[in-house]
Amino acid sequence: MLPLVLAAALAAVPAPSAPRAMQRALETRFAQEDWESPSWRDEDERPPRIRLTFWGGEALGSAGSGTGSGFYGGEASWAFSRIDLGVMGSAYRNVPDATRTVTPVVLARLTQRFKTRRGVEAAFGFGVGAGRPGGWTAWYQVALGVRVPLGPLFLAGELGFESRDLLRLGAGLGVAFF
Repeated sequence: MLPLVLAAALAAVPAPSAPRAMQRALETRFAQEDWESPSWRDEDERPPRIRLTFWGGEALGSAGSGTGSGFYGGEASWAFSRIDLGVMGSAYRNVPDATRTVTPVVLARLTQRFKTRRGVEAAFGFGVGAGRPGGWTAWYQVALGVRVPLGPLFLAGELGFESRDLLRLGAGLGVAFF
């Protein structure tokens, strides 16, 4: 009886070459998958896009003056994987210490975007250019923002600090396309 049980137990044990063959097959399969090039849809990155944004809001004057200045404008930018390079044109009404009623401003902007877990993008932007409150002068802007994608459209908001001690509160509606 003991030799019969021993023979049955030995027959149930797989041959040593079977696990090695199975291991080689798995290694070959996974090695082939590693060499496949991922498409851009598989990655977290998006292809470059053109973004057009229409801005509007309020630019509050320095703390001592208590004056506000409404603004409106637009921005056209090229979006790389995480950075936007663009041009922004704005018109400010009643800027403090300006000799003109409407102050045009043109800026070259660099915006760094950060994805959040909820699909919203946070943004940090810096712009330099020129404004014309009387004569043309240098103008700068530093802004923190947020973008909410709605398909090809997006909503945007920014809080920025600009030349002439302006605190800029802006809302935007934009479209992204290739």
